[in-house]
Amino acid sequence: MLSERYGDGVLDPPDDDVAQRERQHRVLVDLDLLDAPSDAELDAVTRLAATVCGTRFAGIHLLDTDVMTQPATFGFTGGASPRDESPCHRVAQFGGVFVSPDLAADPRFADSAWVDGRWARVRLYAGAPLVVDGVVIGTLCVSDEVPGVLTEDQVARLSDLAWVVVALLERRRAARIGEAARAELVRANDELVRTQAFDRALLEALPVGVVAADAEGRITLFNQVSRFWHGHDTDSGLTPAELPTAYDLFEADGRTPLPADQVPLLRAYTEGRVSDAEIVIHPHDRFPRTVSCSATEVRDVSGRFLGAVVAMADVTAQRELEEQLRTAALHDPLTGLPNRSLLVDRLDHALVAAARRGDQVALLYCDLDGFKAVNDAHGHAAGDEVLAQAAVRLAAVVRPGDTAARIGGDEFVLMCPEVADPAVAAALAERVTEAMADPLWSSAGRHQVGVSVGVALSGPASTPETMLTAADEAMYVVKRGRPRRD
Repeated sequence: MLSERYGDGVLDPPDDDVAQRERQHRVLVDLDLLDAPSDAELDAVTRLAATVCGTRFAGIHLLDTDVMTQPATFGFTGGASPRDESPCHRVAQFGGVFVSPDLAADPRFADSAWVDGRWARVRLYAGAPLVVDGVVIGTLCVSDEVPGVLTEDQVARLSDLAWVVVALLERRRAARIGEAARAELVRANDELVRTQAFDRALLEALPVGVVAADAEGRITLFNQVSRFWHGHDTDSGLTPAELPTAYDLFEADGRTPLPADQVPLLRAYTEGRVSDAEIVIHPHDRFPRTVSCSATEVRDVSGRFLGAVVAMADVTAQRELEEQLRTAALHDPLTGLPNRSLLVDRLDHALVAAARRGDQVALLYCDLDGFKAVNDAHGHAAGDEVLAQAAVRLAAVVRPGDTAARIGGDEFVLMCPEVADPAVAAALAERVTEAMADPLWSSAGRHQVGVSVGVALSGPASTPETMLTAADEAMYVVKRGRPRRD
C-alpha cells in the first residue's frame, strides 16, 4: 500500500462520504492548495512522472468537496471539473496504486466524462494516492489516449513520485508557517533555488538514465545514471549527427552503429513521442548495456519547442535471460547441438532457398552402431560421454552453413544445403563414417562405436517431415546391411 510510505500517515478507517469530503476540504485549506498558483516543483514531478511512465499526460488531481482541481499538469491544461465525474474520485476510494490498461473497458469508469469523450478520452491510466494527515486528498496520475501497459518498475517509480508530492506539500506547509514574515523578493528567490535543487536531486536519484537536449539537438543534461553508463558527462559542443559515435550507441543487435535519425532522443524531434525503443550503449571500456528508451518533446506553456528528454531503463539482464531461455528451448542440453525443433525450422528455410536456387538439400540421418552396448555395460554416464564426443566429431565434419543436430537417443541428423548432386551427398556420408572409425572414450574406457548413415536428397515437393522420413528409412537400409553390433 502506498500509504505505508508516509511515516505515520496511514489511511484512516473508511467513513461516510460527506464526512470524508469535509475532511479533504479541511486538509486542502490547511495546505493552502485551494486557488493556489502554479508550483514549479509540482510541475517538475508531473513532467518526470510522464517521462518515467512513457505517457502523454500526467497531473496532480486534488479532491475538494464538489470539484476536482489540477494544480500541476503535463500535456494538457488543468482546471476545475466536477469531482464525481473524475476517475481520481473513484480511484481514491480503492486504496493503493491503481493501474488500468484501458479505463474504457472497466465498467467502473466507462461512464466517466474523462473517459467517454465529454471531457477527454482517457484509456491507459495509473493513479497513486496522495495521503496527508491520514486523508486521501487526491492522486498523482499518468494517462494516455491509447491503451497500454506499465511495467512494475514504472508503477513503483510513480509511487515514489507520489511520496515526493506529499513531502513537497508538507514541506511547503511548514515553510509557510515558519517563513510568513519573509519579504516577497527573498521568498521568490528561495523558491527558485529550491526548485532547481529539487530538480537536480530528483534527476540524480532516479534509477533510470535521463538525457535532455535543447531545441537545436545539442545535449544539455546527463543524470548520474547516464554518466555511469556512458563513462563520461555530456558534451554540449556536439552536433546531433555526432551523437551516436560520441556516446557509443548501437542498434539492438549490439553491433550495428546507430544512425543519428534513429537515436530515440532525436526521433522525438520529428515524432513527438517515442516509446520502448531498444538500443545498446557500449563504450570501449565498459560492457554493453541494452536500454529501453522512451522520449518526448518538451514545449513551454505557449507551445514553443524547447527540446526533448529521454528516459532509459536498463533491460540487459532481462534480454540475456530471454536469450538463455530461447537457446535452452532449441538446443540439446547434453551435446549443445540444435534439437529437432531447430533442425526442422532450418530445414524448412533451406528447402525454400534450394527451390529458389535450383539445387538440393542433403539430409544425413546418423545412428550410432554399438551404442546400446556402452549403456548396458558401463551405464548411462559413460553413454553420455560417448554421445558428447560423437557430437563433437559430427559437428567437425559438416561444412560452414551446415547443421549438425541431435534428435534423440543416439540419433543425429546433418542438414547440408547447396548440394549439387548425389555424389556430393555420398562424399559427406563417407566423411561421417570415417570420422566415427576411431574409438570413442569415456571414464569407463575405450569404446568402438560406428555409425550408419542414411542419405535423402530434396525434391520439388520435399518437406522437412518427408525428408526426415526418407533419410531414416535410408539409414535402416544401411544398418540392415551391416553386422549387428548392439
